[in-house]
Amino acid sequence: MPVNRETVAENAGGESSEPPDTVAIDEGRSAALVDRIMAIAHLRPAAHVAIIGHRTLPLLLQFLRSGCGCVRSLRPGAPSPDCEQADLAWIVDTRSESELDDALHAARSRAGAGGRVIVEGAQYAGGDGVPAIRDHAAAAGLDIVSFDHIARRLVLCAARRQRAMAAA
Repeated sequence: MPVNRETVAENAGGESSEPPDTVAIDEGRSAALVDRIMAIAHLRPAAHVAIIGHRTLPLLLQFLRSGCGCVRSLRPGAPSPDCEQADLAWIVDTRSESELDDALHAARSRAGAGGRVIVEGAQYAGGDGVPAIRDHAAAAGLDIVSFDHIARRLVLCAARRQRAMAAA
């Protein structure tokens, strides 16, 4: 059973300086999750990945262990001066609709015409869940490629109209 910061703080009798993790991701779970995401996105082992959200370090480290050539961790709404292209932009959690919008626009600009954007719908804390994510994705110029009903995970790509313009 994974131990999160809240459990450690309770056992130590002290106050935690950070809020408790919404999901404690241990190394084994992060390895399985990253393997699944790489398969869903059809990523090559040396892919470039951008992870957007809060508490992304275990996932970032696992992508590096998996052989990814470049992995970036971004916070929704935070400035990101570089805008390096990524084969995958993975939005792992957002706390509000404004964070979701920021994350989708950052993901869209990084994924370009050929990359994929994956949004973890189960971790989205705002709006009406997956239908709200679909609406925000369309506003950001993204189309749904597939949907994992069990994990509530959306796979997106650049909208058809934008892909056609990029190809011309």
